[in-house]
This record gives sequence, C-alpha cells and structure tokens, in this order.
Amino acid sequence: MARRESIAVARSTTPRRRVLVFSPDKDLATSLSMLLEGQYSIVCETRVENLGQRIRQNSLSLLLIDLSTFPGDIRLVLEILNLSRDSLPVVVLHVFQRKVPELEEEIRGISDLVLYKPLEVDTIGEAIKTLLETE
Repeated sequence: MARRESIAVARSTTPRRRVLVFSPDKDLATSLSMLLEGQYSIVCETRVENLGQRIRQNSLSLLLIDLSTFPGDIRLVLEILNLSRDSLPVVVLHVFQRKVPELEEEIRGISDLVLYKPLEVDTIGEAIKTLLETE
C-alpha cells in the first residue's frame, strides 16, 4: 500500500491591505469595490453619516473617496475626513468646479491625490498601488 504524503502549500500570511471605498452613488461604490476587490480587502460605505465611524472602526490602509457635486455635501465629507483620517492616504475622485476655487483648495489640502472625473478606471488602481507602495 502506498504511503500518502501530505504536501504543505506555502501561503502568504500577510493580510491584504484594506481600502475604504466611499461614494454616495451606490452604483459607483459597487463598481469601485468590484474593481479593487481582487487586490485589496474592501470596506464599502455609501452613507456620509456612517463615514467617520467606518474609518475609525476599521484598520485601513487607504481611503478612496468619491465627492458628490454639491459643495455642502463635499464640505461635510471633508470635515469628517479632517476628524477621522489620522495619517491615512486619501485618494479623491472629483469633478472640478471652477466656480468654487476655495473648495478645490480644501479638497487638495486633505487629499494625497485628486483624480478628476471623468477618468479611466485603470488610473484608480494604479494610483492606489503607487500610494501604498510609497508608505
């Protein structure tokens, strides 16, 4: 009778980096999550009132934040990021608004990288990879 040998397969014990995807647009949040889930552990949030808690309760590597087009909503998200993000890298997806230059300055001030819409989806994955490699 042949002896059975067990073969141990080496698996990486390094946990996947965790990225929080935030967008008030549920379809965009789902699409971004699907785009990144092969490389990262994803925490997805679509409600601005839950954003700060999600940031604080999860051990995150990066925040991917989609800013809606209304200045009031954007300012609320920026305030939450100021209070909650610590030193986490922040990538913002945003439509440039020439009419509100002070808001654009606030966005650039809190972000490590701003990607202006419309954009190629591959750009998002490449930007996240680059930011996480440089930490």
